[in-house]
Amino acid sequence: MSRLPILVLGLGFFGKNWLKELSACPECEVAGVVAKHPDLLTTVGDEFEVPRERRFATIEEGLDRSRAQAVIVALPEMIHKAAILAALERGLHVLTEKPLAIDMTEAAAIVRAARRAKGAITMVDQNYRWRPQTQALRKAVRDGKVGRVMSVGYEFRQAITRTTTDAWREHMPHPFLHDMVVHHFDLLRAVTGRECAEVFARGVSPPWSWYAGLPGVDAILTFDQGMSVSYTGSMVARGFTTPQDGIITLVGEGGTLRLEADQQVRCYRDNQVEVIPQETMPFTDTAYALREFLAAIREGRRPATHVEDNVRSFAMAAAAITSVEKRQPVAVAPLVAEALGK
Repeated sequence: MSRLPILVLGLGFFGKNWLKELSACPECEVAGVVAKHPDLLTTVGDEFEVPRERRFATIEEGLDRSRAQAVIVALPEMIHKAAILAALERGLHVLTEKPLAIDMTEAAAIVRAARRAKGAITMVDQNYRWRPQTQALRKAVRDGKVGRVMSVGYEFRQAITRTTTDAWREHMPHPFLHDMVVHHFDLLRAVTGRECAEVFARGVSPPWSWYAGLPGVDAILTFDQGMSVSYTGSMVARGFTTPQDGIITLVGEGGTLRLEADQQVRCYRDNQVEVIPQETMPFTDTAYALREFLAAIREGRRPATHVEDNVRSFAMAAAAITSVEKRQPVAVAPLVAEALGK
């Protein structure tokens, strides 16, 4: 396959990360970049040596003039739907940052557009899946190390102080549930192979929070086959913090698996502790996501986190938001069915 020309939409933190990945990938070339702020076009364009004629101030201009065959959407989630739909209407492949959209109505519109754009790949980057430690945890569960998993504890605590362009995240009503939790909810699905049936969540906002909205959540999630998950997450942690993946405890009939703070997976059975080995991965994280995207295009197949799979993770986050606002449990399956038209 010749080098794939890819247009990067958005030049904030994630846009720059994607430009680094594209620059390191011999299968890709940067077809252009898009940002509404002239200073970003100048500074980031210069840093990555993007020719001035490939720097665009609007999404439409970039899509129409860059000659791209694919786009990476690294914009705030409020703009995802418009950007993705515009790209798909032009028959372009799409790799978008999470979350897919801002709500389930937008997610459903993206699913419909992806189905119409036959031949175009639509993928959501869920990069936490593609790390050695999370892959090791997934394999241990699938190999039956502790038998059938029935109970999960998930703890995530970080202090996220990195600001966003125009402070969009700092002023969201649900910054944690909109912008962070889908990582962990998706990881639960990927690791256990189970689907979520119901979410009961409560928003948390400590007095020291630097966000206008709710920067944390405590939730109980019910999965199929009777598995229950107790989840707690905060992006305004004080003192103890966890890795990005969090600390995950899975309890089965044969013992306990834990992804721990040192990013090692351990199996606890009786009085024995076994460290689960991690396989060497030539590419991890977003680098793996990019190669999965390219492979799906090359092979004409769905990527692991194609849009219709990711709707199931996104629906869990949407259910949590509704649960926080209505103070009651929310079923996930109806949200998924509506988005997928089933």
